[in-house]
Amino acid sequence: MARRLLPLLLCTTFADDAIHASHGAIKIARDFREDKHHKIIVQNTGDDDVAFYFLGNAGNDGMDGPQPTWDMSETLCAVLGPDEEAGRFVRFRDSFVIRSADMTWRARFHIIPTKFIEQPYGVVFSNPMRSEALELKHHAEAPLVLIRAGGQASRAIPHGHRLELRDARGSSRVAVEVHLPDQED
Repeated sequence: MARRLLPLLLCTTFADDAIHASHGAIKIARDFREDKHHKIIVQNTGDDDVAFYFLGNAGNDGMDGPQPTWDMSETLCAVLGPDEEAGRFVRFRDSFVIRSADMTWRARFHIIPTKFIEQPYGVVFSNPMRSEALELKHHAEAPLVLIRAGGQASRAIPHGHRLELRDARGSSRVAVEVHLPDQED
């Protein structure tokens, strides 16, 4: 029975890919799933300076794996004034934190692969604050997603899609995009 189901499952998988995307898009999406570098752009969309830190990479097995790569340290990537942005090459499972200069506003996020051809990136936002909520804006037509203190929310996105985080008052703070690096990079 299992021998008959395996070819059927394989055909279904490839047929599903072909229904949703061209062969070129399928190859690119499969490349996304591998441990290759991608590029993120973080923009300060608020009125106050923010700091953007790299936390590390959880690895394929996460922090419970035999050799997690996050040693609880942080690396400053950039200090961003209003309307400034910073780019960084990343791999799946890289984690970051963004903090206001006065340390009263914070958000964490990491990039994970998804199973979706058209939306190969998963971005998971976490709210490490103890009292203030965050709002996640996915796109103009979608409702805002409330991320309560200690909570998290994730979205699957295509490359180049912009996600925006707002504070509890609805003021924009930062935007995050994930891109495929240019062929020369």
